[in-house]
Order: sequence, then structure tokens, then C-alpha cells
Amino acid sequence: GINAEYMGSTMSIGLSIDAYGPIADNAGGIAEMAGMNPEARERTDALDAAGNTTAAIGKGFAIGSAAFVAVALYAAFQTQVNRAAKLYFGLDHPGVNINLLDPRVFVGIIIGTVLPYWFSAMVMRSVGAAAMEMVGEIKKQFDEHGPELRDGSMQPDYKSCIQIATNASLKEMIMPGALVVLTPILTGMLLGPLCLSGLLPGAMASGVMMAISSANSGGAWDNAKKYIEAGNIPGAPKGSPHHKAAVVGDTVGDPLKDTSGPALNILVKLMAIISVVFAPVIGTGSALSGLIVDQAICSHTKRCPFTNVSNAGSCQ
Repeated sequence: GINAEYMGSTMSIGLSIDAYGPIADNAGGIAEMAGMNPEARERTDALDAAGNTTAAIGKGFAIGSAAFVAVALYAAFQTQVNRAAKLYFGLDHPGVNINLLDPRVFVGIIIGTVLPYWFSAMVMRSVGAAAMEMVGEIKKQFDEHGPELRDGSMQPDYKSCIQIATNASLKEMIMPGALVVLTPILTGMLLGPLCLSGLLPGAMASGVMMAISSANSGGAWDNAKKYIEAGNIPGAPKGSPHHKAAVVGDTVGDPLKDTSGPALNILVKLMAIISVVFAPVIGTGSALSGLIVDQAICSHTKRCPFTNVSNAGSCQ
């Protein structure tokens, strides 16, 4: 509670430093599009480099708040599951007792730890596919109307590029979104609330660390490119191998800090929210082990894990 109050007291600072980065970045884009002198662009690049650093700090505040929310929701999930289990199976039901030595909990932690990396890979791949589609559209326009576009007698077809980005932002996020929404539901139903109780903290710990790393490394790659373009490395002008390597790094860093990293906040919080919403179903739909393990126990021991009755036949 004290930590949450501290985070709330610094909200104005977090919002300010988070807004600084896009303002400086947009100023640089406006200066370049307006054809201003190179000195203006140099100054906006310096401001943008500082903006990348402040943006990383702001994203750190965001993932910190997401972690606090996830912890609170995790406690609510445990309460809801225990309440549902006692109402359905009786007040003498033990409920969910977390033990890291329990293989169901341990498996859940491993699954949860993997999820942020899987989610980030899907998001980064989607950004790359959309970028290549836009590059193809730009190349097509220059192949068809190159001279007119170069001398300014014809305006580029901005609408097509915007449409590509808009369609990709919706279509390419279907699978990552389904991963976040369906994983806690399927895990709770098939492997049980104990497994889900391990999955949530595993995803939170892994997601928080990866989100912070993404924000910092993405900003560092972007600043490395700007550092070389500013002429701070002798013998490494634009177009040099040093600059090309920095551009490749920035190509990875931009989606890392602007797409994958902030999206991990959603992964951490949404998985916890979905778990709380479906906790009554998960808590009453299995005997703490999920449908898969329960059916295996029933088939092997001929005792229903719900009622502990011999020769139960099958678990209903």
C-alpha cells in the first residue's frame, strides 16, 4: 500500500517525462518535412535523444504500476478461487495452497515465464511484416511515378501507407491478444487453479523484467544511431558500416521500446484480470488439478478426485 501511494505521488512527473519524448520526436519530423536548415534538425535530434531516456523512465513507472496491479489482482484471484471451491465442494475443502514444490505450481511458473517472450516475439514479427508491406508499397509508388515524386510535381499516396499500418495494427494483434486472453482460461480449466497460481507470478516476474529491458535497450539503440549521425565517431559518417549497423539496431530497438515493451504491461494486467473473472469457474470446475490431471487420476486410481469415491467410473 505504501509503495502504491508512492507511485501515485509521482504520477505528474511520470506523465511529464513520458510526454516529452514524443514531443521532441515530432518536432524533429516537422523540422525535416518543412525543409528547415540542418542546424534545426541537429538540435531536435539532441532533444530526441534525451526524450528516449525520459521515455524509458516513464515506461519504467508504467510497468511498475502494472506489477502492483497484478499483485493485487493475484490476491483477489486466490480469494475468489478459495471461496468458489468452498461453496462448491464444502467448507472443509482446503482450497488453493501454494507450494513451489508442488509440480502443478512449478509447471505453471515455467509456462508463465515463457509467455512474455512468446508474446514479444509475435508482436515484433507482426511489426516487421507490416513494415515490409509498407516498404513494398513505397517502392511500388516510386517504380510507377518516380520522376514526378522526386521533382515534387506529384504527391505520394499517403492514404495507402496509412491503410497498411491501420490494417496491420488490427489484424496482426489477433494472435497475441488471443494468447493473453485464452492462456489463463485454458490453463485453469485443463491444468487447474494450482497451475494457474504459478503461471500468474511467473508471467509477472518475467514480463516486468523484459518490459524494463525492452525500454532501456530500445532507447539505447536509437541513441546510438543518433550519436553516430551527429558525427561523434571519426571516420563513421552516414552510410558507413558503423552507421548501417546502428540503423539495423534501431530497426530492432524501435518496436522493442515502442510496441513490445509497453504491450507487456497489458499482458501482465490482463492475464490477472481474466483469471479473477473466471476464478469461480476454475475453482469449481476441477479438483485443483484441472480436467486433464483429474481424468488421469480417475482412470488410474478408480477414485474420483472430486468426491474421493471408489469406482466412481468417471468424473462429472
